[in-house]
Amino acid sequence: MRPYVDWLAERLREHSPDAVCGPLEGGAFLAYAVADRLGIAFLAGYRSPAVVAGYQLPPVPGGIGGWRVAVVDDAVNAGTAIAACLEELRGRGAVPVAVAALLALGEASAMVPASLGVPFYSAGTMPSRAWPAPECPLCTDGIPVMPSGDDGRSAPPGGR
Repeated sequence: MRPYVDWLAERLREHSPDAVCGPLEGGAFLAYAVADRLGIAFLAGYRSPAVVAGYQLPPVPGGIGGWRVAVVDDAVNAGTAIAACLEELRGRGAVPVAVAALLALGEASAMVPASLGVPFYSAGTMPSRAWPAPECPLCTDGIPVMPSGDDGRSAPPGGR
């Protein structure tokens, strides 16, 4: 992983970040390694029951208002984790400066800068196997992503 961590760190260095943020349910360990390589702070984004489809950051003494923050994830497909982290950072007064990932799936390389307003760097790309809900074969057949009553911790039938 070291060559990839170094590559991502070098792409982000030009943006002079004060911290790197990464979603705990995604690329947090990668984000931590990149922050360590850059010698800057690491901010972990985590899901909270209080935030629907979003992430929160733990309190930072003195706050992060005005901090320049890069977001790092292991893979970006639809960009929901990245978008949620960017929203939380902006809500705290930080300035998102760039996003980086090991892997960009599908249209992520074009989508992130266009819709989220930050430069995007990925070490690799590959086609996405995700569909918008109206085009998803399982969705059109009425097969739920999660069986009803599932607490979300176990994989649904078929590994989806």
